[in-house]
Amino acid sequence: MKTKKLFLSSLILFLIIGPAANAQLRFGLRGEVGLNTPSFSEDVIKVENLNSFKLGPTAEFTFPIVNLGIEGSLLYSNDRMNVESVSEEGAQSVVQKVSNHYLDIPVNVKYKFGLLLPVKVFIAGGPYARFLVASDDFTWETIKGKVEAKNFEAGINLGAGAEVFSRLAVGVNYGIRMTDNYSVDEPKWTDAFNGKKGTWSLTAAVYF
Repeated sequence: MKTKKLFLSSLILFLIIGPAANAQLRFGLRGEVGLNTPSFSEDVIKVENLNSFKLGPTAEFTFPIVNLGIEGSLLYSNDRMNVESVSEEGAQSVVQKVSNHYLDIPVNVKYKFGLLLPVKVFIAGGPYARFLVASDDFTWETIKGKVEAKNFEAGINLGAGAEVFSRLAVGVNYGIRMTDNYSVDEPKWTDAFNGKKGTWSLTAAVYF
């Protein structure tokens, strides 16, 4: 009986300590470019999201035996959009270009599939948080003081891609926003500024 207990204890320790001893921690640089150009119109305003990009350090902690790991990043994020006036005749004119600056903290669980020796396919998913660092104020009188960027945003990331030679990883990410990123005093403008809950982006990371 004692022998069986000793064997089971040794096996459990091996399963816990073994992968941890072989775990790999590596650092790199990650970038992300938005692939969305949505447009929303409400009465006298039209909101067009032009582009977004992110850049910053990333770290990945992986258990090689099970090809499972956790990746966390600290990214500077810049989101840009145009706010246009819409006249009764339907003519449009650019009123203001708005840029918001965030610190993004995504944390993803990543699983890798080995294909050919230098290539691995991965899937990833996890939560993210965004903290507003700076934002352009609206100067157009119609919306001035009625629309303001929120200080915090949260959501979920889902992604997939490929890694080459354990150095370069490229993929596609789908972010599902769980909170609004603008507070809007005019209810009819809520969809114009917060209407897009899901966004696509192209990601790339280089590990050192």
